[in-house]
Amino acid sequence: MNSATTILLYVFLAILTINTYSVECSSRSSYETVRRIRFYVQDISGGNNATVWRVAQSNITNTFASSFGTISVTDTLLTAAPELNSEVVGRIQGVVAFTEMNQTSITVLVNLVFTNEEYNGSTLTIVGRNALNEDVREVSVVAGTGAFRLARGYALTRTYAVHDQNYTVNQFDVVVLVPRGI
Repeated sequence: MNSATTILLYVFLAILTINTYSVECSSRSSYETVRRIRFYVQDISGGNNATVWRVAQSNITNTFASSFGTISVTDTLLTAAPELNSEVVGRIQGVVAFTEMNQTSITVLVNLVFTNEEYNGSTLTIVGRNALNEDVREVSVVAGTGAFRLARGYALTRTYAVHDQNYTVNQFDVVVLVPRGI
């Protein structure tokens, strides 16, 4: 094959690849639904009604201002509004670990377990780094069940209110792609 034929073959393959990709992208909306959900996490880390519990720490944790090496478990209320007595839409359950030495950052592995009428019994799984010093943090939604089967997406989280050192409200804005008809 001469060089002109080789170049034409590469150009043809590039055009074919671009056309295939654009067809897949343009048809994506026909088989996926975008769902946007906002809720509030009522983190209570102390007192009689605690929902976040420290279960382990490193022997060097106390040498870091960032709480590096601390591992906690959570089973915390998700509410429709920022007030603790607002409608409960589910729970956030999982493991949180302080994994950065120089700033307060956590790695989360949690499930959002929905109990409200619309998504009752469905879950979303969130995994990722959550840098608590940032105003808005982004974590990955990697899976789902029920109404969210095969979901993927992201969650933007921000601290909504700090009532005292043991009670914080976090706002979550979740965007997920869910296949239609599953």
